[in-house]
Amino acid sequence: MKTRLYVPVLVGMLSASAIGQQTVAGDWMLTASDQFAPAIMRLSLVVDGTRVTGSAGGRPIEGTLQGSAIEFKINNATAKGSFDGTGMTGEISFPDRTARWTAVRIPPPPESPKTHVFEPTAFHLYFSSKVDPVLRIQPGDTVRTWSVDAGGRDKQGVRRSAGGNPQTGPFYVEGAMPNDTLVVRLTRVRTNRDWAQSGSTIMRNALEPGTLGTLKWDERFNSRWRLDPARNIAFLENPTEPLEGLTVGLQPMLGCIAVAPAGDASVRTTDSGRFGGNMDYNQLREGTTIYLPVSHPGALLFLGDGHAAQGDGELTGDALETSMDFEFTVDLIRDRSFGHPLAENAEFLISIGIGGSLDQALQQATSGMVRWLERDYKLNPSEAAMLLGFAVKYDVVDLVGTQVSIAAKLPRSTLAQLTKAPAKP
Repeated sequence: MKTRLYVPVLVGMLSASAIGQQTVAGDWMLTASDQFAPAIMRLSLVVDGTRVTGSAGGRPIEGTLQGSAIEFKINNATAKGSFDGTGMTGEISFPDRTARWTAVRIPPPPESPKTHVFEPTAFHLYFSSKVDPVLRIQPGDTVRTWSVDAGGRDKQGVRRSAGGNPQTGPFYVEGAMPNDTLVVRLTRVRTNRDWAQSGSTIMRNALEPGTLGTLKWDERFNSRWRLDPARNIAFLENPTEPLEGLTVGLQPMLGCIAVAPAGDASVRTTDSGRFGGNMDYNQLREGTTIYLPVSHPGALLFLGDGHAAQGDGELTGDALETSMDFEFTVDLIRDRSFGHPLAENAEFLISIGIGGSLDQALQQATSGMVRWLERDYKLNPSEAAMLLGFAVKYDVVDLVGTQVSIAAKLPRSTLAQLTKAPAKP
């Protein structure tokens, strides 16, 4: 989802003659408003004598600074404004309309990142830009916190929220702007209690209609599990005789990682989209880095829905649902966005496609990987085809919700054979 830009050309005027070049130079949050929805973007200004360059929403701008008047032009729009000592206001003229604009300074991040210990007291059931942030953090900062399980219970089993994947957050990342990419590094993801609950049937969309109609589920089946971190296994609390010896290796993960979706959308935390969300991907675990497209200032990062373990697709609808302790570090890639989630770990680059059907999800996942190879590894489409045609692996990520997911994975061992060095993010 791309944020509409109302500002192909920007022109600003500063009223105070004492305001120097360095007052104008730097990063600003610009909001342009007309009769439609407002557009928010980063305005970056560089001043060299009377020449002004930079970008607005990732698009290059160019202009002049003469006395207290500053002018920028992009394409066919012109904007004029004034500086009051703390911010700028003005009017943008397009060929067919005008719009008001304001700009406030984006302060630079502190030199030293911080570690925050956050104790959540409320949990949210919608991914939305309308939810007030619980903590403001800087790029480079680390947060240590925890989440309730999908049913709203904490590590003591106390009900803290209604069910449906209650989320911790959102966290406001200072300086994050639309068209950026938010980088989330999961540095620690651990279970914090000794039990989990799973589903006991198979998702309907994974079965043929004829098979689904003949299956008779055991309505009394007990799908509560015991977790044993010391042995790194889970086992059924009261197994039936055939399953008495069944164990599952623990692989703690977060089912939900999301930024606020574009516009005024509010999406249930049981669902997903280009913003991330309830992706339920078993590779979103400790040691993985996730890249999410920013649609709102601050990104508004939500996390939750801990799973002690899960197979591909979350086939039972609920995996080993449990509460979770986790730690993450955030960063930003400015003015670059793929428009859907990416991830990487020690073994793979991962492009996550999310759509209304598995073929749509696969197309998005594959397309995203091609663009990644083109952008960061400087491969043309034919070169990318050779890598993907003989090395790509696909995971069925998630079958739950209105959207389903496929991940395209490219082994790092294949990338290591390239003679072209990857570009820096």
